Amino acid sequence: MSLELMLDTAFRLRALSRERTREHLDTDEVALLAMLHLIQRLGEAASRLSADFRAAHPEFPWGGMIGMRNRIVHAYDDLDPDIVWHIATEDIEAVIAALERVLAD
Repeated sequence: MSLELMLDTAFRLRALSRERTREHLDTDEVALLAMLHLIQRLGEAASRLSADFRAAHPEFPWGGMIGMRNRIVHAYDDLDPDIVWHIATEDIEAVIAALERVLAD
């Protein structure tokens, strides 16, 4: 996945969160699954970038992105919707800003 596709994925995640409240994740399984999928895609894309690229861009939370992807894939039965919401509403802003800066260079 290219950085452009990562940015598109991040925008989609942010848009989903803006259309809902945290309480929606308790009752709207489709919304929760959509957010999880987008977070997983970002983590997978991050894992596919070269180690040199990741080292050159420490402004990204690479470990957190890749770690969350692994948690979604391998520990899907023990995910906290509060963490998903935090990623989708707060953490994603820094990722979007970093992607926009890198793509502008």
